[in-house]
Amino acid sequence: MNTPPFDFATPNHPLAPLTLYQVGGPAAWALTPRTLDEARAAYQWMRRQSAPQLVLGGGSNVLIADGGFPGIVLITTGLQGAEDLGGGRSRVEAGVDLGWMVRDVMLPNNYAGVGGLTGIPGSVGGAIYMNAGTNKGTICQLMESVEVASPSGVQTVAMDPSLYGYRGQTFCPPGSLILQGHFRFEPAGEDQRAIYERYIERRAQTQPKGPSCGSVFKNPEGDHAGRLIEACGLKGTRRGGAVISPKHANFILNENGASSADILWLMDLCKRRVREQFGVALREEVSIIPPRRAERVEEN
Repeated sequence: MNTPPFDFATPNHPLAPLTLYQVGGPAAWALTPRTLDEARAAYQWMRRQSAPQLVLGGGSNVLIADGGFPGIVLITTGLQGAEDLGGGRSRVEAGVDLGWMVRDVMLPNNYAGVGGLTGIPGSVGGAIYMNAGTNKGTICQLMESVEVASPSGVQTVAMDPSLYGYRGQTFCPPGSLILQGHFRFEPAGEDQRAIYERYIERRAQTQPKGPSCGSVFKNPEGDHAGRLIEACGLKGTRRGGAVISPKHANFILNENGASSADILWLMDLCKRRVREQFGVALREEVSIIPPRRAERVEEN
């Protein structure tokens, strides 16, 4: 791997502070562009390298291995541009905090869709990548287009319902980079601030506090991962500094200096117990970096 030719490149860059889990080792090299032009140039350079590569946004839905990432990490948090284009349209860059967009763009204008995005941590780019949302709606439903850098070049993709689904999309395949989104908001017929406050209160009552990735597993069709894990009697189970939340079983918390290995052990335990008791294969919502092969879990 060549030395990056950028003043925003740093070697042996700590990644744990960039994730909500607060665990994981460093990146061999980190690129932290501050503008869209820098991001496009950094991405093009990165794709020419043979080293492992990762795009990291707000770090809300990732678990970094204790050994870190042995390659190049392009970090999008410096992309903070946002622009009101008029007529309910807004341009928002990938590094902008999703909560800011809800509070400072949607609520003041009483735009519809607040219920789907309230309380979801992370960046706009990360939210677009995983089509974040709830049963009240998702972020891709509010979008007009998205600018994506891929190995074949930079393109603006017009948003269409055929391009996204539950916790995923097809317009930004792995290895690509979301640069910015163009949103077209619609005025709501009901008070969105009341909806916002209701969802904030509900999340405070039902979701635990502390370092976590939010929901660890996707909900199986017609059921809830948290219900299945709780039915297996796993609430409160600990491994090192990690614990399956006694409040919500689909949350694994870094309660006391947990390692990534601690969290992975509990994840594997949940998957095995649910499969044995209910015949359901839980799928991770959190991205494990680097990806790993499944390992047998020993209860000790």
